[in-house]
Amino acid sequence: MKLNIYINKLIRRIEKKIGKQETLKALKITRKTTWQWGKQELTSKQLEQVCYVASEKLGEDMRLLFMDGLVRLTEDTMKRKDIKDQNKLKESNNVP
Repeated sequence: MKLNIYINKLIRRIEKKIGKQETLKALKITRKTTWQWGKQELTSKQLEQVCYVASEKLGEDMRLLFMDGLVRLTEDTMKRKDIKDQNKLKESNNVP
């Protein structure tokens, strides 16, 4: 979920600079898509899309934006893996 928060913050920063409709056009998405992004696990492709537009519109280095996002994606992935491992351990401890 850290990646979702990061992407949402980038989108809000772009919106403040160029407006909501222009942001949606630049990202080539609909309002519904941004709402769905808040509910699902995001991918590196979606991160790349937002970072590219953020770099272009905010004048920031895309590599830095993307790397920050990848760190968050990795943290999310590791957290999911830890949760799965903990669940497997609980299940194995409950087996008679």
